[in-house]
Amino acid sequence: MTTESKSEQLHIPEDLNYECTGCGKCCGGWSVPLTEEDYVRIADIDWAKEADRYFGKNLFRELRDYESQNTPYTHAIKEGDSGHCPFLYDNLCFIHSKFDSKTKPSICQLFPYSFNKTPSGTYATISFYSMGAVNNSGKALVDQREYLEGKLAEFNALYPNHEPNWSQIQLSTGIPLTWEKYLEHEEKLIAYIRDRSLSLEQRFVNGSNYLARAMAEARGSSAAAEGALDSAPPLNWIDRHLLTALHKIYFPVDKLGRGEGDFNLNRFLFQVAFEGFFPGLGIRVPGKRYSFEELEKMPFPSKDDKDIEDLIYRYFFSRLFGKHYFGAGFGQLTLVTGFNHLAIVFGLIKLQSKAIAKVRGANQVSYLDVAAAVRQLEKRFGETSLDGMAAATFETLMTSSKRVARVLMHS
Repeated sequence: MTTESKSEQLHIPEDLNYECTGCGKCCGGWSVPLTEEDYVRIADIDWAKEADRYFGKNLFRELRDYESQNTPYTHAIKEGDSGHCPFLYDNLCFIHSKFDSKTKPSICQLFPYSFNKTPSGTYATISFYSMGAVNNSGKALVDQREYLEGKLAEFNALYPNHEPNWSQIQLSTGIPLTWEKYLEHEEKLIAYIRDRSLSLEQRFVNGSNYLARAMAEARGSSAAAEGALDSAPPLNWIDRHLLTALHKIYFPVDKLGRGEGDFNLNRFLFQVAFEGFFPGLGIRVPGKRYSFEELEKMPFPSKDDKDIEDLIYRYFFSRLFGKHYFGAGFGQLTLVTGFNHLAIVFGLIKLQSKAIAKVRGANQVSYLDVAAAVRQLEKRFGETSLDGMAAATFETLMTSSKRVARVLMHS
């Protein structure tokens, strides 16, 4: 029996289950991308012969150059009139039902599994755009190793050049970090997030404070003041602009144009420079805009609702375990900024969930409100990128554990 090398190991997270629930909700909100092989295989079928509803329909389109750049995709299935894939029928994939799973687009065959290759092996996670992932349905992932190894083989075939660059990771700007040292920090961070004796807010603040101490130690300086929830002052003007700018990206109300889904430094600086003349600060949802003060008054029930607490824990644990938050996993951010960004994103989930509840006339947040916020965020994470200038702005704005405490206390 051959011994699997360290870089070839498949790491599977505990605490996460998955099974498709057949709800059909994953099959909407985007044009499904196709490789050239997918396109030839699927477009070659006479779909009008299979179902009258496809008669005269143009089901496919070529991807634009900027859409296909650095991807294996050449075409896409057009969204149907409802915003869902036209092959979604009675909440089931018509391609799969008429033929088999191998006829579906490659990306659909992989969904919702995600794989991230690192120096210590490949880490498997699942997309929380799937309701099966949100509801933790089905068998534990650790009990699906053989199936996941098959999915990893499919992933490697689809992305043969997937070689994320982890050689330049940093604890904070100017502080290089070895992979082995990172794994030590990660073990601590996951332990903080798993501490169910504390509120989710306190777990994130504890993780942020731990990294602040590690940063000070690496620089040979005395530790700066750490964030504290109970004594956190109200949101300051930069906090408000930052949350507004991030919310526009992660929870857009209007359909975003090309490049508008990325963190735009110029738009952010414009908001800051013209704060007194800019009326749009706050959380915008369809038909309404809520101020931060208004949303802060509504309690967020993560302490009392174990289902909500578990959903949020699993979502952020998945991000941490899969390394989808710093370095080659997200914008080449440093570890400190990557973790603090996750903490601030938790604040955005709270604000968005409250806004959704208010729109439907409720006076408290429900599990479905949080699930809707998490699913929208997960979709946007997959569509958002950070260029060098935007990443540098993140590094400037998200190194402070005190900002983390303010955002989590007042969101």
